[in-house]
Amino acid sequence: MRDIVKGLIIIIILLAIALPFASENPDGLEATMEKVHLEESPVYNAPLDYGETWGQSLIMGAIGITLVFGIAYGLGKLIKGV
Repeated sequence: MRDIVKGLIIIIILLAIALPFASENPDGLEATMEKVHLEESPVYNAPLDYGETWGQSLIMGAIGITLVFGIAYGLGKLIKGV
């Protein structure tokens, strides 16, 4: 279990280093929607956002990584136990 925690900490450190290099430009879908003047109408509102600052983005990224890992780990344990 310690190796798993160490791995998650390393991933979060790499996230903290890579965040300043993330592009502020819209992705392909967003750019196309802007060109044809379409507005986004979300089906649902996400409970978490990317964050406006580096710190908020780091926290949201860490929460996302931890949630996805926890779900994948739990499913793996469940499947392996069957």
